[in-house]
Amino acid sequence: MYQVIHESKYSEKVREAIPELKKVLGKRLSVDVADRIAYCKDYNPLHLRHLLNGKIPALPDAVVFPASVEEVAEVIRIANSYSVPLYVFGGGSGVIDGSTPYCGGIVLSTLSLDEISIDEERMQVKAGAGVVGGKLEYVLNHKGYTLRHSPQSLYCSTVGGWVATRASGQFSTRYGNIEDIIVSLTVVTPSGEVIEAKNLPRKASIDIKSIYIGSEGLFGVICDATLRMRKLPEKQYKMAFRYDSMDDAVEDARNLMQSLKPALLRIFDKLETMKNFSIDGVVTIVMVEGESAEREMEFIETKLKGEKLGEKPVEIWLEERFNVSDISRFVPMGIIFDTIEVSCFWKNAMDVYRSILKAIRGVEGTLLASCHASHFYEDGLCFYFTFAGVSGDYEGYYRSVWEAAMKTALLKGASLSHHHGIGGLRAKWLKEEFLGFYSIFRDLKMFFDSKNIMNRGTVLGNECRKGD
Repeated sequence: MYQVIHESKYSEKVREAIPELKKVLGKRLSVDVADRIAYCKDYNPLHLRHLLNGKIPALPDAVVFPASVEEVAEVIRIANSYSVPLYVFGGGSGVIDGSTPYCGGIVLSTLSLDEISIDEERMQVKAGAGVVGGKLEYVLNHKGYTLRHSPQSLYCSTVGGWVATRASGQFSTRYGNIEDIIVSLTVVTPSGEVIEAKNLPRKASIDIKSIYIGSEGLFGVICDATLRMRKLPEKQYKMAFRYDSMDDAVEDARNLMQSLKPALLRIFDKLETMKNFSIDGVVTIVMVEGESAEREMEFIETKLKGEKLGEKPVEIWLEERFNVSDISRFVPMGIIFDTIEVSCFWKNAMDVYRSILKAIRGVEGTLLASCHASHFYEDGLCFYFTFAGVSGDYEGYYRSVWEAAMKTALLKGASLSHHHGIGGLRAKWLKEEFLGFYSIFRDLKMFFDSKNIMNRGTVLGNECRKGD
C-alpha cells in the first residue's frame, strides 16, 4: 500500500478526456498505476525519501507518449478543452522538483519524440525533445562529430530537458551553454498551435525562441531542437595543478579566463580534492583540445602558478564525471544529500563561496559541506556546493539548508541557479531575483497559457502543493 501526498483534483475530467486521447494515441496512453508512479516525480532527494517510506509525492491520472509534433498538439488541445493540467516529463533527471504533477491531470512524456537528423553541410543536428543525451552524442561521434554539451546527467537527461532548464555542460567554458548552440526550436503552445523558429545563422530583431529556453514547461512543449555540432577534436592535452588555498586557485582561473578559454576548467576545494584525488590542498584540472591545443597548454602552464601534478587527476575526474549515484546511495541510509549551484562575479567570488558554505554548515544536522567551481566566464564563475546531513526532521532540515543557501546567495549578489533551473524548489525566491521583470514573467504565462494548464504549481504559483 502507498499514500499519495497530493491527491489529484482532476480525475473526473481526465476520465472524460480519455476517449478523445485514445483516438489520437491508441496504446500510447496509460492509466496503469505503475506508469503513473514512474512519472510522479523527478530526482529530487525528498521525493526519493518519500517513496522509500511508501509515500508518493503526487500521482497523475494518465500518462501519454505522443510520437510526433502533431500528436503533441492534439494532446494539448484536448487538455486545454477540458482545462486539465498537463505536466511535461523528459528523462526525470532534474533535482529541482520541476515536473511533479502536484495537481494530477496528465503527464506528457517526450521520450517517443526521439528522431535524430544530421545536416553535415550546415554542421547542425535536429534532435527530438525525448532524445537522451548519451544516445545523441553516440550517434554524432560515430560520424566524427560532437555537441560538446556534456552535463553530468548526459546519459539520463534529454534534449528537451536541456532547453527547458537552460542547461550547461562540462565543456561550457570553451563551447558555451545550451542557449549558445541552439539554432531553432519546434514548440507547441498551450492552445495547440505548432510554431517553429526559422533556421538562420543570425538575424536582427527579437529572438522569440529564447522565451522557451529556460521556460521549464510553462509556455508550451518543446518538441525538437536544431543544435550546432562540431567535429570531434583530434588533439587533447590535460594537466592538473595544486594550490594551498581556494583563493589562489580562483585568482589564477580569473587571470586565465581573460586570456584563454580552455575546454575544461574545474577547481576543487580541499574537502572535494581529498575526496576525489586523495591530495592535500586545492586542485585545478584543465583540458584543452583542437589544432592549437599544444600551444594553449604551454601558455596555461606558464599562466597558472600552482604545482603541476600531471594528467592523473584529470583522468580520474573524466572516469567518474557521469556518476550521478550519490543521491540514490545516501538517501536510503537516512543521510540528506543534495547539491546547490550558483553563479557570481569574480569580484565577490570568495565572499560568495565562504558565506554560502558558512550558511549551510550553520544549519543544525549538517555533516559536511564542500564546493567546486565548475563553469567559468570572463566576468565570473559557477560555484557548485554539495551538502550532507542527518536529522530527525528530514524534510525540515533539507528545506532549512536551501533557505539558508538561497537567502545568502541573494544577499551576496549571486544567482539562484546556474544550470539546474528553478522548479518548485527555488520558486519562492524567484521574485527577488527577477525584481521588476517578475510581473512580465507572470504576464507571459497568462498570455501563453490563459487556462494555466502547463506545469501548474511548479515554478509559478503553489496550487495543489501542501505546506507552501
